[in-house]
Amino acid sequence: MKAYHLMGSAPYYTNCYLLTDNAGNAILFDCSIKWSKIEEILKNDKAELKAILMTHGHHDHRECLEEVVEKSGAPVYMGRQDIAQFYMENVIPFKDKEAIEIGEMKVFAFHTPGHTPGCYCFKCEDMLISGDTLFAGTVGRTDLPGGDFETIMNSLRIIAEVVRNQNLKVMPGHAHFSTFNIEKVQNPYLKEALKCL
Repeated sequence: MKAYHLMGSAPYYTNCYLLTDNAGNAILFDCSIKWSKIEEILKNDKAELKAILMTHGHHDHRECLEEVVEKSGAPVYMGRQDIAQFYMENVIPFKDKEAIEIGEMKVFAFHTPGHTPGCYCFKCEDMLISGDTLFAGTVGRTDLPGGDFETIMNSLRIIAEVVRNQNLKVMPGHAHFSTFNIEKVQNPYLKEALKCL
């Protein structure tokens, strides 16, 4: 499996991730990347986009979603609560703690509300795709509609239970990458949340 980091345009510079496997399948996480950039990777890897998995419904994570869906025909998955909040159509709701298997790729999708009611994180091999729930050194905003600080703190505990003792790469929706072991030491929000475990 190959993993590609693709960054959206200013001012948000949203991190998107494209995974491809040896069997010609691809999964896109969030969609702020123009189709031309995605298509180039797909052609090089002889892969077809089979699914778009959304961490949440904020506009900066789906700026190019309409174009990519039109060009690829790939189904879109999102948390049920965000589908309702952002009036999304033709989107498939996740099931909490859902194992999604596409070709050789296995993705564990789990509900981590707090930034939005329908936020999801994804565990795939050694990667934690954390959207706007967990960042390097901090957590996502909770002052926007649907956000809640106590809820996102509980979601950090949910993440810790999923990760357990694995030092996964933390791949957030914005800014820098990290590892879970580093975040356990340096992230004040995660440290506080883990006191309750």
